[in-house]
Amino acid sequence: MRGSSGARMTAQDAAEAAVGAVGCGYDLTGDLRLGRAKPGGRLVDLDGAGKGPGTSQSASPSPRELAFPGGAAVAGVPAGVVAGKGERARFRSDVLPFAQMAEEVNRSLSLPASKIPSGAFNAMFDYRGCWHRDAAATRSLCFDARLVELYSVEAVRASLALRDHVRRDLPPVWDPAALAEFIDKYGTHVIVGVKMGGKDVVCVKQLKGSSLTQSDVQARLKELADDRFSEDSTASSNSSTAGGGRLSQGLNVGPGSAAWQSFRSPVVSHKDDMVCIHVRRGGVDSGQGHGKWLSTITGFPDVISMSFVPITSLLTGVRGSGFLNHAVNLYLRCRQAGHRGAAAVSRVPGASALGSRVRSAPALPPEAEEHPAVSPVHPHGP
Repeated sequence: MRGSSGARMTAQDAAEAAVGAVGCGYDLTGDLRLGRAKPGGRLVDLDGAGKGPGTSQSASPSPRELAFPGGAAVAGVPAGVVAGKGERARFRSDVLPFAQMAEEVNRSLSLPASKIPSGAFNAMFDYRGCWHRDAAATRSLCFDARLVELYSVEAVRASLALRDHVRRDLPPVWDPAALAEFIDKYGTHVIVGVKMGGKDVVCVKQLKGSSLTQSDVQARLKELADDRFSEDSTASSNSSTAGGGRLSQGLNVGPGSAAWQSFRSPVVSHKDDMVCIHVRRGGVDSGQGHGKWLSTITGFPDVISMSFVPITSLLTGVRGSGFLNHAVNLYLRCRQAGHRGAAAVSRVPGASALGSRVRSAPALPPEAEEHPAVSPVHPHGP
């Protein structure tokens, strides 16, 4: 099974991991990896989900077996987990500023409107430092993606409710250490959907020093993506093709970058203050052409997207939920260079970003209004 290290999964392993991840906690500062779901089981009760109003409370639907592409089958799937068919699509984004692109990526993850970048956004555009500095150094962002969704696994959201032990663990007062431990244990969000398959994505990051217009950047993206997605294209041929023309001047492959380490794909720097990033997820990526890579996805699918709900949205009316919302906002806002995602979590609650920010924050008035959705607005206590 795939862990955070990024090893490939078989179709059976992938299906089991996808089903098992739905309902689990997740730290939104990390990239999308099934192995990064919080251990300890589901935070929400999905066994009796989807019962109609006339159904007896004692007559919970029995678990059943679900079949998936690639010959995979998962038994014991609770009633509150459903599967859907996927589709193929190609999507080319507009050329957007940093904050607007962060909002777009958050929206694709079913997150509340927020300009705070998620871990998925940071991995997509190879950001590794403080997000305020990243935003200040960026003029625009865009991407072109080929998505092959084999199937989706989702929770029935109409009846989502946190398990009793999670609600009991919520600190009822402003206790920074206890709040940090809660986030470390349960994450910031609950996984409510997983899309499995493969994706081939070309991202372009225009830095502040670039003088190219939006039209130039869009044309650059189209040229790179069309070449990358051609049936006979390979990683090596793309580099050599670019080497003979305008796109290749000053090309510099970055094997030490986060994208290279996660996807074994090059991050290409351009002398015009442009950074071009190619990532593949799912299938067997040995640098072969796009068409040959497509044929490997069914046997080795991976997560290509997830959907989340904030844990705080499931705690409405519970004493302490406003304090947790405040702590989560502080945690998501904090982007210390070199300590993003799993690295930041490993430092909670001692010297972590959350520890330093939450411990120094003032106590909140207990009579203040709650804001259960995680967002960049200033939250208040319950």
